[in-house]
Amino acid sequence: MALSQEQINALLEGTGTFDPPAAPAGAGSAIPAAEESFFRQLATVAMEAGAVAISQALGKNVHIHQPQVSTPVLAQLQQELNTSQVLIRTGYVLGGQELESILLVKDYDVAVIFDILMGKDGRNPDLEISDLQISAIGEVMNQLMGAAATALSKEYNTKVAMKPPASELLEAANTSAFPREFQGKPLMALKFNLMIEGILDSELYELRALDTAHSLMGLLTGKVAVAPPAPVAPPAPVAAASAASASRPVVGGSTAAAGPSGVSVRPAEFSPLSIGSAAPSDASLDMIMDIPLRVTVELGSSRLKIKDVLDLTKGSVVELNKLAGEPVDLLVNGKLMAKGEVVVISENFGLRITEILGQSDRINNLRL
Repeated sequence: MALSQEQINALLEGTGTFDPPAAPAGAGSAIPAAEESFFRQLATVAMEAGAVAISQALGKNVHIHQPQVSTPVLAQLQQELNTSQVLIRTGYVLGGQELESILLVKDYDVAVIFDILMGKDGRNPDLEISDLQISAIGEVMNQLMGAAATALSKEYNTKVAMKPPASELLEAANTSAFPREFQGKPLMALKFNLMIEGILDSELYELRALDTAHSLMGLLTGKVAVAPPAPVAPPAPVAAASAASASRPVVGGSTAAAGPSGVSVRPAEFSPLSIGSAAPSDASLDMIMDIPLRVTVELGSSRLKIKDVLDLTKGSVVELNKLAGEPVDLLVNGKLMAKGEVVVISENFGLRITEILGQSDRINNLRL
């Protein structure tokens, strides 16, 4: 807002004052100094421990520091979130309460972290974010929040547990994906500097509803009474599993486990299978071992003109590019991993692997 000449003269002569314009509607509320100091200390304790956990997982020095505390509304954050983010729903469990928070990691940062998890240097990541990358960053944040909860338990001498993270892709400035309690109200926002040695210098956000932040502060400082745990009913007896469900046929061995009569595996004679080397014990790979992957077997393929596709009818035969008896391809997330021959297990098809890529090649092929 421009000053008039009279206002300027009054200020220069010391005979007048100037009140700045009021904050626009919807702006975040001010935060008391003591409250800001508390959350800055909490954030420092939590993220220093989390950075150590991520450093060990990635094999790189990771720093998450310099927390900035503010209380914006989503409309203000929208101006800063000008790139796609991965939104991780997580939080702490304290005093019988779930205190939800949200972590925001830029899509580029997710790609860099995933590239490092895959044994690369993180300098030329694949920027196409898929479910695999989103699941992987969820596992990384699981490590971060677990370490943070442990550190807070020691700092405040009370039991703090972690709420397991759930991650999803958030398109740029799409605030509608945030929980209802985040909409239209001031938030407790913690903005960190996220650094990976010589590779990444970025930001990480941690957001809480203001009511949730006050509850967290009260529980950690002892100013909020902790509800006693609810009585736990004794577990109901578990019925014994049936023999049919407890056993499964073994494919490729000299003997099979007991199972329902009439179940057969064809072909019956297989050459002995060689045992490959054990999976590496690298901590970064251990973090993503439980992420599900889509595995498909491709019998063959063909190229048809649009006219030929439209002319297909029931009973039409499409010739594939595979010869009869030729090994078929096993694809993991669309990437070739192995070849094999089709077998029949009872009434289901299966694949007996005859050729497979080396372990390092398989890891490389997981980069989508």
